[in-house]
Amino acid sequence: MVVVEVEYQDEIGVDASPEQAYALVADVYRSGMHFPSVESLTPLDDGGRWRWKMKEKGIGPVKIRAAYDAIYTADESARTVTWVPPSKGYGDMESSGQWEIVPDGDKARLRFDARTVAYIPAPRMMSKMVDAFAREELTRLKRQYVAAIAATLNS
Repeated sequence: MVVVEVEYQDEIGVDASPEQAYALVADVYRSGMHFPSVESLTPLDDGGRWRWKMKEKGIGPVKIRAAYDAIYTADESARTVTWVPPSKGYGDMESSGQWEIVPDGDKARLRFDARTVAYIPAPRMMSKMVDAFAREELTRLKRQYVAAIAATLNS
């Protein structure tokens, strides 16, 4: 088992109002469908728990098919959306993080902060290759996600 931890931060300015930006990121399904390679995103309960399943990616014998649960909490007065892994997780990944919306005149700035831990079944002798691939892929996906959110808010 190879364990890969990736932290990612980004900040973007958009033409949308803070209210419009918050409305998008607080809607877990709508926001989540901006994430590349999502196979399914399903609410599991009324407590903010969602299950993410991603399309399989990989090279050679090493495949990543991320599946995990996260609990989302939206705070409209603070304009934040946070997520944490449940105490009893599911799948082969953990994700935690936060969106924060900051007014910038009549527009908004979005701050994105995420931490992902992937548990990848792979032989120990392949750990360096697996680590490099997973880091690059997880960072690329998050970068594309933030860009897709920005594109929606700028249209």
